[in-house]
Amino acid sequence: MSAVAAEDSLTLNLLGPIEAHRGGEPVDLGGAKPRTVLAALLLARSRVVPDTELTALLWGESPPVTCSAQIHTYASRVRRLLGPAVTVERRRPGYLLRLPDQGVGIDLLTFRQYAARGAAALTGGTPGTAARVLRQALGVWRGTALGGVCDPLADLERDRLEEERLTTLEQRLSADLELGRHAEVIPELMALIAAHPLREGLRGQLMTALYRSGRQADALAAYRAARATLAEELGLEPCAELQRLHQALLTGHPSLLPRTTATTATGRSGPPPPAELPPAPADFTGREQQVARLTEALTGELPGPAVHTVTGMPGVGKTALALVAAHRVADHYPDGQIHLDLRGSGPDPLHPADALGILLRLLGVPEGRTPGTLDERVRAYRTRIAGRRLLLVLDDAAGERQLRPLLPATGGSAALVTSRAGLHALEGPGRTPLGPMSAADARALFEKLAGRSRVSAEPGAAAGVVRACAGLPLALRVAGGRAAARPHWPLARLADRLAEPDRTLAELTLADLSLTDRLWTAYRRLDPRSRRALRFHSALGPHPLLPHAAAGALGTDPDRAEELLAGLAEAHWCEVVRWRGGYGYRLHPLVRLFARARLAEEEGTVPLPLPVPHAPAPAVRAGAVRHTG
Repeated sequence: MSAVAAEDSLTLNLLGPIEAHRGGEPVDLGGAKPRTVLAALLLARSRVVPDTELTALLWGESPPVTCSAQIHTYASRVRRLLGPAVTVERRRPGYLLRLPDQGVGIDLLTFRQYAARGAAALTGGTPGTAARVLRQALGVWRGTALGGVCDPLADLERDRLEEERLTTLEQRLSADLELGRHAEVIPELMALIAAHPLREGLRGQLMTALYRSGRQADALAAYRAARATLAEELGLEPCAELQRLHQALLTGHPSLLPRTTATTATGRSGPPPPAELPPAPADFTGREQQVARLTEALTGELPGPAVHTVTGMPGVGKTALALVAAHRVADHYPDGQIHLDLRGSGPDPLHPADALGILLRLLGVPEGRTPGTLDERVRAYRTRIAGRRLLLVLDDAAGERQLRPLLPATGGSAALVTSRAGLHALEGPGRTPLGPMSAADARALFEKLAGRSRVSAEPGAAAGVVRACAGLPLALRVAGGRAAARPHWPLARLADRLAEPDRTLAELTLADLSLTDRLWTAYRRLDPRSRRALRFHSALGPHPLLPHAAAGALGTDPDRAEELLAGLAEAHWCEVVRWRGGYGYRLHPLVRLFARARLAEEEGTVPLPLPVPHAPAPAVRAGAVRHTG
């Protein structure tokens, strides 16, 4: 069955008042009886619900004569409200509800999925993960289950659902106790016992929490209270488990202590989780919206792993933005934070198998036990991170083929990827394409780097420096560093040097920071036709370039020229802008200077500088005029 369209996606809630939402907007389900039919069909889980069963759930032992007709009416109403992608099918002797594979969320199924994962984590000895996932499961509940349905259905199903909730709650409390949170859970346990006095599991957890908090006498008193309540209400002695716990309290048995006292904050024993993030730039400036968007994307609850890409031209500040966001959300990933340089823009990108080898070693796999093949490493890696809450910062990715084996496959973990490539073939990530800084943010960054007093003393020169850097953070960092390194130079001297096109790029080099080097490494990764298109683009003026003008300069047809320009835009060498009633392709000013230098060196001759036309211009033969600078 086809998936529900995004704008028609449904959320169906049973764990609280019966509700339905389509595209985030509430659906009016009507009164108790259509809600009861919907709930009964959902609880049946693809089983045909006979008319006789629906009749009993709707009216109990006193159904009306017209019950069959009314059931048909309620089923039709549910069918109409849920939309065409959800089938309410008449299947004698009753009705069957069929859901698409995607596009419909049911809170009960979400709860059960989280509960099963949390229980497995608790059994597997990872109480930190268990506590987090079980809290997610319990957070799905919005109140008493099946609110607003007819009494017969509530009487039949509500206690069973409440038992599932309480079992999950007891498991979460067990995880908290394993994590040493005994003092924190005591008030919660007391309140729960007051509401559920016959649940011996809660009684045992309270006794354990009190003992671990140094309150042995209170723990023994809690046992006596449990024994008295059970005798009065049921005429029974406490269960064998509770009696064994009482004996352990009397003797101070070691079994009362957590299973490990050397557990890390993640619930895992052994070495601490990796904390590999490099420091974020202390002078990071601006980008508030992008940081907020990344932080929200990496901390929101998603059904699967969070994957987000930050893409842009060389020197635009992708890594800085990723590190700022990663440090802000680091506490959300207690199982570790890993930074891995994939070297994608250089001549020797990291092979996925080698990257996985590094990741596996960081995750505790001894070097001699790392699997050999790429497929084996992928399987071992996914097994290793399953159930963990891990943040991966995958820096400078070459492309999708390198990246796919490294992405987490299960919920809880996240990958924050930076790349000069667009990564448009990657399946379903959040995307943050990063452009140059605003003029105000660029000036603020330069002021931080060069010094406020220098900028205040020469505001015109400072404006010239900032203008020459054209909003590129790397260029601003180099210019600010040069100004700080030479305090005896007036800023006007730097501004004048940067204003000369033939020396602008040479001035934007400081120690190991070089805009030219960054552009060179990216340029070498372009195919020859794209390099040629970039070189000739730089000669055709600073205005946005229309595809037919590029076709004339390149000696090719407009479709092929547009493909080349679109490819450069996808790789962030130029940007697409509205121009002359259509759209054109515009180079960043510093990229244009770089490309013109490559043109002079590699072509020797260039096309005539063309004005940007309103209509297609006649073709101009490439190489007609020698470049004069």
